[in-house]
Amino acid sequence: MSVTNLDEIFFPRSAAVIGSSNNDFFTWAMLGGKLRGQVQLVNPNYPEVLGQKCYASILDIPGPVDYAVIAVPSRLVLSTVRDCIEKGLKAVHLYTSGFSETGTEEGIKLQEQLAALAKGKIRLVGPNCMGIYCPKSGLCFNPLASYREGNVGVITQSGTFAQFFIQAEKPRDIRISKLISYGNAVDLDSPELLDYLGDDPDTAVIALYVEGINDGRPLLEALQRATAKKPVIALKGGITQQGGRVAHSHTGALAGAGTVWETMFRQAGVLLVDDFEALLDTVLGFSKTRPPAGRGVSIITYSGGFSVVQSDMCARAGLEVPQFSQRAMQELRKIVPAAGTMVGNPLDAWQVFQRTKQGQGALDEVVKIIADESQIHSIVLQMDNLRYLARVWGENFKENFDAFTKIVLDGCRYTRDERGKLILLSIHMDPFSDDNMERAVYLDFKKRCEADGFAVYPSLKTALGAAANMYKYKVLSRK
Repeated sequence: MSVTNLDEIFFPRSAAVIGSSNNDFFTWAMLGGKLRGQVQLVNPNYPEVLGQKCYASILDIPGPVDYAVIAVPSRLVLSTVRDCIEKGLKAVHLYTSGFSETGTEEGIKLQEQLAALAKGKIRLVGPNCMGIYCPKSGLCFNPLASYREGNVGVITQSGTFAQFFIQAEKPRDIRISKLISYGNAVDLDSPELLDYLGDDPDTAVIALYVEGINDGRPLLEALQRATAKKPVIALKGGITQQGGRVAHSHTGALAGAGTVWETMFRQAGVLLVDDFEALLDTVLGFSKTRPPAGRGVSIITYSGGFSVVQSDMCARAGLEVPQFSQRAMQELRKIVPAAGTMVGNPLDAWQVFQRTKQGQGALDEVVKIIADESQIHSIVLQMDNLRYLARVWGENFKENFDAFTKIVLDGCRYTRDERGKLILLSIHMDPFSDDNMERAVYLDFKKRCEADGFAVYPSLKTALGAAANMYKYKVLSRK
């Protein structure tokens, strides 16, 4: 099956769960999605599962089946795949572990037998992986998935990272087009998946987590083809000697020297990030907007004390905090009171945050003045004072909150749509807070911003890190 036919894997007409049970999360996930009317269950130990008929074998199912999830003991895998081939399935996902990742002679031999059995007859995802999540088709392995369609393509060798990406969908507003956890990669491997997502019209940015690969040349070439079309953000597991040892025991991957991987990613124009949080933050930014044209950033905040620390944070992230032009300073001084504030970059304009009438020196005017500055390429709005504003507005909270949100979004739209610049929002909410009002205000504001297509981050540090990484990618890819 060529790359162009991988749609037949992601969009099966019918599917089966082999090894289904009442407590099986694959069964729950598949029956809860768009495919639920075309999902058959297989387990010889049960006549039915969750009220649905359960067949003893894939061969007993009347009618065609395109795709199957196999969750059976490793000793049964070969015979099960053999039955799937006989049934005429196009692809199977092997959740089962116990292959080369064990490092045992038995596991390695079993994987070799599996590869030989399937070659040229059926496509394999795995083994030792979570498989495929495609919101548009309904393929899924997590019963809690939202099925919201998005533009982030994810390729991960780790099943846990696949689960984390799905868990990040709602709280971070990272919407997935297609996600593949491919494990030991007996057949379907990262180069072929990169080519597929590179051509996928539903995917705007690709997140890649890889531990190792047997042949680096096909991966390098696939990365180069993908980055010519869209951003690729990578996290490499096993880049250190200690991590490489763990990676080999996890998926049987040959991790290789860290410097070799770093060089390959750089040559391909791939942005390599340091950890999973940075991967999420950077992908979120690219899923919403384009990268900044330069490293100049302005932070609009409510604290002069924080401004000093914030400048240091920008410098450490590789960003610059340029001074505003004389024209901008004069315009800002007309709006921002002199007492108790700091007119500069970062801009401490805490009194402006309380104004809820457009045309009367509100926050949208401040944002627009800064967005017009040629040396400013990104703006980060620090909105951590929403709880305080809610108290100030008191009984008129609803009216003022609606007006304030409209003002903020008006400034953000101008920055993005009229000036073509990056604007990110930071909303820090104490995860240990039991203040229900605080939580409701922050989440409501966050949802309104996300609904308008803006990226919202849980801290100023993560927002600045995303802006810095997006600029690094622009420089790396020379775009």
